[in-house]
Amino acid sequence: MLSVRNLDVQFASKENTVHAVKGISYTISPGESLGIVGESGSGKSVSAMAIMGLLPPTATISGDIDFNGQSLRDLSNKDYRRIRGKKIGYIFQNPLAALNPVFTVGNQMIETIQIHHGVTKPEARDLAIDYLNKVKITDAHQRIDDYPHQFSLGMCQRIMIAMTLSMKPELLIADEPTASLDVTTQKEILALMDELTAETNMAMMFISHDLAVVSERCDTVGVMHLGTMVEMGTPKDIFTSPKNDYTRTLIDAIPKISF
Repeated sequence: MLSVRNLDVQFASKENTVHAVKGISYTISPGESLGIVGESGSGKSVSAMAIMGLLPPTATISGDIDFNGQSLRDLSNKDYRRIRGKKIGYIFQNPLAALNPVFTVGNQMIETIQIHHGVTKPEARDLAIDYLNKVKITDAHQRIDDYPHQFSLGMCQRIMIAMTLSMKPELLIADEPTASLDVTTQKEILALMDELTAETNMAMMFISHDLAVVSERCDTVGVMHLGTMVEMGTPKDIFTSPKNDYTRTLIDAIPKISF
């Protein structure tokens, strides 16, 4: 489904050039989950934004990014817009940057659903309410007409997740999708994502710094450090016999509870 080969991303400025991603490669098959872990600044989000074609003009990209046999790097902006959302969904790390503050939640969700699924406005509204209920938005049938500023940060995160999942994408890129949520809600949202993955055979790239979450729901784990993919393998391989010193450092940093 997704094939990334020798992906390299650099950002140029007047002072210097930042080499954010350095020749990483991986593949994701239908129904498969790939976890990408690493510290902040390791290049996880930059590599994902390159897949979506959302990097700024200052970025220089090289390498191959193929989705269902089609090169994404060859697409026009118009063709890319047809893929974003419906084919490849993206859950952003910052929900406030993804939701438009001047439109109601309903306006944003209904328009998005109609564009990608060709349903009537009442049908799109019902579908939007259904997904808001799934992510535990209380009184969703009323709150759908509220604006983003009327919700907490965690609730905005849930709304963004509902909007993305309502597209039923073939590939979901989740960039720290539960970072703004409390532990109980995290569990519910992750369970919903697992359920939809199983129902639709959706593939998923799960970007996180939480190794425990990644190990529970990903078939393959890739460890990034300073823009490179230093290690990749099954969760069992990564956690029981890590081959890279940085991977061992990450595992050792996991808090241990003792009584």
